[in-house]
Amino acid sequence: MKRSLPGLFLSLCTLFACKEPPRGEMEPIPRPAGYEAPAPPQAEVARPPEAPDPSKVLLRWKLAVDSPLALRLEGTPEKGADAVPPPAKKKGKGAKENPAPEPTASKALNIVYVLQQPETGDLVLRVVPSGGTPDQGTVSERGFVLDGLDRTTHTLAGLMLELPRDRVGTGDKWSLGTDLVDTAPLGPGFATKKSDRRNSVKLTALTPEGDEQVATLEYDLHESVSGVLSPPASPSRINRHGHGKSPLGKKEADGHDKEKEKPSGTPRDVSTTVTVTGRGEFLVKAGRWRAWKGAISAKTEGYTPKSPASTVAQLPEGKYALRLTPLEGVPAELKLEALK
Repeated sequence: MKRSLPGLFLSLCTLFACKEPPRGEMEPIPRPAGYEAPAPPQAEVARPPEAPDPSKVLLRWKLAVDSPLALRLEGTPEKGADAVPPPAKKKGKGAKENPAPEPTASKALNIVYVLQQPETGDLVLRVVPSGGTPDQGTVSERGFVLDGLDRTTHTLAGLMLELPRDRVGTGDKWSLGTDLVDTAPLGPGFATKKSDRRNSVKLTALTPEGDEQVATLEYDLHESVSGVLSPPASPSRINRHGHGKSPLGKKEADGHDKEKEKPSGTPRDVSTTVTVTGRGEFLVKAGRWRAWKGAISAKTEGYTPKSPASTVAQLPEGKYALRLTPLEGVPAELKLEALK
């Protein structure tokens, strides 16, 4: 009996020996009486998109692939719309200035815009001025000019074609993505003293007409910049004694001659003012203008551009009464080839 007790004791220890719990293991906290487990979370139900505000409309150009759209822009010069004549030049030292030529009346504008929808991609815009060189670029479905077109053509096309980015309702205002004045052609010698800018288009009415809806837009844009244009400096050689160039036109042996920048002329005041007003009727469902009328005025003083690319005003100089009208069809000579 004594021999069996130690063996029995060892067997019990082997069977019921308590092992140490792993380090770091936490015991669950007992729940209080009456505790109820929460229900499992339910999957979120996707919400349907909010219905658009019926009082607002989305203005977009709508064209079929095989149905290009043509619009004609006519600009009639108003009284006082005279081009600024270039300054008279002197011939030789002491020559008298020639009398300035009489101002030439601004030329009438006659431009045809042809919009075409390719099978894929953005709208293609062809601009054909009467008596001028055609130009071509691309625009988005809201008429924003994406690329192509020279500066003045780009600005004028933006005024005629660009529509608001978002849905708009009566009384809403937005700005056009265009600049009416660009001082870059004046170069680094121009210092702005005063500038003013106003860029506003307003939806003044939404009028139902049968199955169609007419959006009336009013334009009020103005930009003016004035400042001083300093002429480019020209180098003149001055010696250390201040007596000008040496007779031989060589530098002094001691190397003290210096190059001093002297202005080649006197600074002059330059100012540019551009104003655009207009009123258009856009057919919401058809996606095109029914009519657009307005006026532009562009005047630059103190600077005569040497080329059309160096103009400060981004619209034709002078005063014009504008009218944009859709054409019944695209003139045969202006039709674009099928686009893919």
